[in-house]
Amino acid sequence: MVLHFNLEEKSHHYRDASLAHIFIMNNIHYIVQKVKGSPELREMIGDHYLRKLTGIFRHAATNYQRSTWVRVLNSLRDEGLHVSGSFSSGVSRSALRERFKAFNAMLEDVHRSQSTWSVPDAQLREELRISLSEHLIPAYRSFLGRFRGNIESGRHPENYLKYSVEDIDRIVLDFFEGYAHPPNLRRR
Repeated sequence: MVLHFNLEEKSHHYRDASLAHIFIMNNIHYIVQKVKGSPELREMIGDHYLRKLTGIFRHAATNYQRSTWVRVLNSLRDEGLHVSGSFSSGVSRSALRERFKAFNAMLEDVHRSQSTWSVPDAQLREELRISLSEHLIPAYRSFLGRFRGNIESGRHPENYLKYSVEDIDRIVLDFFEGYAHPPNLRRR
């Protein structure tokens, strides 16, 4: 199990936990592909250890999702947005503005860092993007659908409604490309 230890040692060199998980996923994916493609390596490594590597990969993928996207997705929840009082009930526009601002800032921050990260394997890169889109797009579409009207009827909606669902879809395509500098966010 020297391989596992070395990957864990090296992954701790990253300050960003999400990047450490991507590092582990990149390396294990590469190793598993090489072993599966070589009968000699597969016999040497063994199916048991291959399954163990696959388990480590899944664990890193889950941890990546948690360390990066839980905060972002939590900004798209309803909790704390509804107010009820003797004169009014409904949604707190100021809380809603703060949620949209927080979502925008977190998305921009993740984009800034993760568009510079490299996932060289095209299949893994695409699987990561699909998984991300499957979580992020429906949550954002739903949140936007429920609350867009509250923001549009207020002042300066463009400060809060910065991205369409299609924009988010395009932004995800920048992730893991390994750009030297993060590209500008593309908006409609």
